[in-house]
Amino acid sequence: MSRIDLVRLRKRAGMSQRELADLLQVRPSFLSAIENGKSRLPEEKLEKIKEIFELDNLEGYMMEETSDTVVPPHSHLSDQSDYLTQLLNHFHDLAHQRDKEDATSNAEHIARIEFLEKRNDRLSQRVDDLREEVDHLREDNLRLKELLISNGIAY
Repeated sequence: MSRIDLVRLRKRAGMSQRELADLLQVRPSFLSAIENGKSRLPEEKLEKIKEIFELDNLEGYMMEETSDTVVPPHSHLSDQSDYLTQLLNHFHDLAHQRDKEDATSNAEHIARIEFLEKRNDRLSQRVDDLREEVDHLREDNLRLKELLISNGIAY
């Protein structure tokens, strides 16, 4: 079974848990439970996740649901070598998981920077649009004042 790594998505976007919860229209405690693997993300929220983070798909953010617990030696295992094999396999899996995390770390940083640059560009464009709108409103205001003065009306 797999689940979406919402923590990594949020951090890449520089977003708090509360911000994401608000955008998804869920309680922060529910989002926390989802991030910790204790609850499932409702299917209807998948498209919203893609929209929020501007993704075509979520493939790069899927995680396998695995248990990180090691079977203790006093378990029901009958052979000590089985326990050692299981323990070695567990450490092997952890090492590969860390290698994968290290390899994707740079890619994640680059993706976060690109995401933030795009967001900055959108915000800059919005600021420019608002400044232009303010300039037009000032021009209209000036014309109205000139009309009032030319018609002898005090304002």
